Amino acid sequence: MTRRWADVAELIATQGLKGRLVARSVRGLPFLLHEGLTVHFVPPTLDGPRTASVRSVQHLGSQEYAVQFSGVSKRDTAELLTGSHCLVARADLPDDFEDIVRSSAEYLSGFLVVDEVLGDIGTISDVREMPAQDLLVVTAPGGEVLVPFVEDFIVEFDDAERVLYMDLPDGLVDPGVLDESSEKEDA
Repeated sequence: MTRRWADVAELIATQGLKGRLVARSVRGLPFLLHEGLTVHFVPPTLDGPRTASVRSVQHLGSQEYAVQFSGVSKRDTAELLTGSHCLVARADLPDDFEDIVRSSAEYLSGFLVVDEVLGDIGTISDVREMPAQDLLVVTAPGGEVLVPFVEDFIVEFDDAERVLYMDLPDGLVDPGVLDESSEKEDA
């Protein structure tokens, strides 16, 4: 089943007084917001807009872009959207979007996942696209661990060393799966 929507960007801050927002792409995707694109904001806010069209995009440097949306002309309105993600109809994305998503998953395969508290978790073997967020399938010494691939958990990408440093919530990873003897006991 093909999904109709794609999460392509996160709104991380406001910029200026005229309702511009600072956005960055998610999950290693290229920046896909462009003028005229219709965007749905999730989670929806009670008082803010739920959908808008991109009016303008300006590259700020690094991975950040200033985006102006229709109907968002004041800082107060923009502040309501800070922290939201931008969902876009897949039909409105480039024809090679599925290839981009697959290459992003392929790129992450083999990265070592290291938690700030638990240390080495294991190696990414797959990325599963889920409705809320992608899941990293991490092969640990004692089995498989599913880790939500969300910005809040990511501390640092070390592309050179192929290490993804994360700050995972307590209880997400069973410490037993980090021990090779766990897999032998289950067999």
